[in-house]
Amino acid sequence: MTPHKKLQNEILRAFGVRGDMRVWLNPRGVGLFGNRRVTFGVPGQADICGLLHTGRMVQIEIKVGPDKQSNDQKNFQAMIERMGGLYILARSVEDVRAAIEEAMKK
Repeated sequence: MTPHKKLQNEILRAFGVRGDMRVWLNPRGVGLFGNRRVTFGVPGQADICGLLHTGRMVQIEIKVGPDKQSNDQKNFQAMIERMGGLYILARSVEDVRAAIEEAMKK
């Protein structure tokens, strides 16, 4: 299992069982359906998305090691934040926990 996938699973396990929020995978990619190539998702979208009990959208972008956000990811983050959503750049489960606890105080 890659470090990215490992952290993704840890985040889903840690926050998928909370009663005050819901999170799920937010896949992006390309699939073949018969002879047809289909792309899905939005350029730059986060790895995990969800909702706080307040209705506020949560987007969690996972980065490990030296990984950095692409320009598409930075633009997606700016859009989410401009629209009142919570965007978390996560290098650990603790990054997510701290951001959610701070958001819940507001």
